[in-house]
This record gives sequence, structure tokens and C-alpha cells, in this order.
Amino acid sequence: MSFEALKQLDDRIQASVSRIQQLQRENEELAKRLAENEQRFNEAQARSNSERQQHETERNEIKARIEKILARFDGLNLD
Repeated sequence: MSFEALKQLDDRIQASVSRIQQLQRENEELAKRLAENEQRFNEAQARSNSERQQHETERNEIKARIEKILARFDGLNLD
């Protein structure tokens, strides 16, 4: 192998190593962003579930009140 061929091989290896290191840094950054987004999603989902439960509770309370009011009307003799 000639000196020039070894130099080209060394340059290619260096370029490959640099690219691998760059990809590893990008991968770490993407993994960090993914973890942050998963956490934000889980927090938003928890808030949504809490709000849904609150609305369900309020809906049931309103339904119970309306049923009581209707029961009072049913008890009246409006003939």
C-alpha cells in the first residue's frame, strides 16, 4: 500500500469517526427532547383526565338537581 492510500484511508476513518460522534451527540439531544416531550404529554394527559373527571362530577351534580326538580313537578297535581 502506498503512503497516499494510507493517508486517504486515515482521512476516511477520521471522517467516519467524526460523523459517528456527531450522530451520537444528535442522538443524545433527540433522546433528551423526546423525554421532555413525553413528560409534557403525560402532564397534559393528567390535566386532561383531571378536568374530564371534574366535568363528569359537575354533570352528575347537575343531572341530580334536574331530576329532583322534575320529581317535584311530578308530585304537583296540575289538573
